[in-house]
Amino acid sequence: MILNRIVVTVLLFFLGCILNLRAEQSEAERKALAQLKEAADKGDPQAQLELGMIYSTGARLPRDLVKAARWHRKAAEQGLARAQYQVGVDYAYGEGVKANPTEAARWFRLAADQGLVEAQYEMGLCSLSGRGVQESGTAAVDWFRKAACHGLPEAEFQIGYCYFQGTGVPKNIGEGIKWIRSAAEKGLAAAQNKLGVSYQKGEGVPKDYVQAYKWFALSAAQDDQRSADIKVSLATVESNLTKEQIAEAQRLASEFKPSKADVPLTTILATPTASETVRTAYVTVTTEEPRCEVFVDGGFVGNPPSKLLLLEGLHVVEVKKAGFKDYRRELKVISGSDLTLKVELEKQ
Repeated sequence: MILNRIVVTVLLFFLGCILNLRAEQSEAERKALAQLKEAADKGDPQAQLELGMIYSTGARLPRDLVKAARWHRKAAEQGLARAQYQVGVDYAYGEGVKANPTEAARWFRLAADQGLVEAQYEMGLCSLSGRGVQESGTAAVDWFRKAACHGLPEAEFQIGYCYFQGTGVPKNIGEGIKWIRSAAEKGLAAAQNKLGVSYQKGEGVPKDYVQAYKWFALSAAQDDQRSADIKVSLATVESNLTKEQIAEAQRLASEFKPSKADVPLTTILATPTASETVRTAYVTVTTEEPRCEVFVDGGFVGNPPSKLLLLEGLHVVEVKKAGFKDYRRELKVISGSDLTLKVELEKQ
């Protein structure tokens, strides 16, 4: 009986410690949020942006996209580049405001003029398609070049493709290959596929089926949306190779490592300007189903459990497995947070 009382007393003691710790953490969070609100109300643009992101995610406050957009705009109107970009995203996706491609492009342009890489790339896409601005291949290439100066592989790929098509620049396959190879070596699936096609056809490079196989294999491992087409290309190339050549191509693919000179887009989307610091957050993706594949912003990032380091802002997380419906969710991550996304896949 005495022993039972001791055990109960010890358990109650530890339970009390845990409850007190949780209460202290909760109180600390409330104080931090109150301080953030106070700073935002006083006009601190960084606090306004962070408060907007909290409202957009519903992380520590009830989710309210209208309030989120208002706080984003307050910060943007003070000239904060990342807030201007976020307002552009709000208008592009119609989050908290009515979708308006012209307004989206206007805010992207303000952030891009301050050197924000995501905004420069977005302006390139807007100019290329005429979304919210006048369509101009020349302007698109100019914006892509600015983003490519920071090593952004997506921008490099777009420049290469423009050279292939003669869009905004004189058609120059050799120059296009240089840009596409740079993006492919950084691990961009679309660029790897294009480089494989070039080696298969001898377009801008000597025809080389071993190299074509290598780049197709690397791309197919990432690009789920086009994997069926890429696998057809792989089979076509394979028919022109000996067993020894296939083994060599597979060895080259297995030994490939993305260039370390730049950070992949799914890890950090931009290099900060001199006046900004990189704002990142962790997102851990878990699922009970084995052998799933995780994609972020269209790029393969690994198998769950996957702990991802993402730039603050909007991201698309997908989890896929044969025989199951694709899981897709848009997330807005807040700098410094550590979120866990538990995915339950539904059978087809």
